[in-house]
Amino acid sequence: MKTKICNCGCGTEFIPTKIGQKQVNQSHYITWLINTPEGQKKQAEAREKAKKIIVKAEKKKDKDQREKLKTLSDYESEAKKSFQKFIRLRDAELPCISCGTTRDVQYAGGHYFEAGKYSALMFDERNCHKQCNKYCNMGKSGNLLEYRKGLIKRFGIEFVDQLESESDSKRDYKYTRSELIEIKKKYDLLNKKLG
Repeated sequence: MKTKICNCGCGTEFIPTKIGQKQVNQSHYITWLINTPEGQKKQAEAREKAKKIIVKAEKKKDKDQREKLKTLSDYESEAKKSFQKFIRLRDAELPCISCGTTRDVQYAGGHYFEAGKYSALMFDERNCHKQCNKYCNMGKSGNLLEYRKGLIKRFGIEFVDQLESESDSKRDYKYTRSELIEIKKKYDLLNKKLG
């Protein structure tokens, strides 16, 4: 490599060292870093950048560790949360499927076929609709007779017959981790569009 003359004004010849995109005289560069306000500022910026990189790496490591410790139940819970939010957003302008209320109350995504028993229908949009939480969903265990009437009124008897004919084959389904992750992703995206 060719020698260069230091451009700090001292006239010293040196074999350049590449730092970033610059070719510098290593000893003069270190002196500049230590003894000038600009150099000290550059050092402070480099320290801050290094701290941010370390913090980001630690956060990623923590996230990866938490992900490894998640159970299937944790994944299911996260997917349910995203799905329930979607149902409330999708049906935002509709009344409670069971009692027809439009009052300003807390709403849930109520299942026609219970999600615990008919697990393959847990994330089936046909089986879940906006329902007032305290009165119909919790207080009346889903208020199923009125729920059925609400489904018929909204979608027709063929819709309800189809859902009911499928229900027995939809019992006790076990979701895989990857299925639950995909379900959550799907509804997170839909929620962004609707929200």
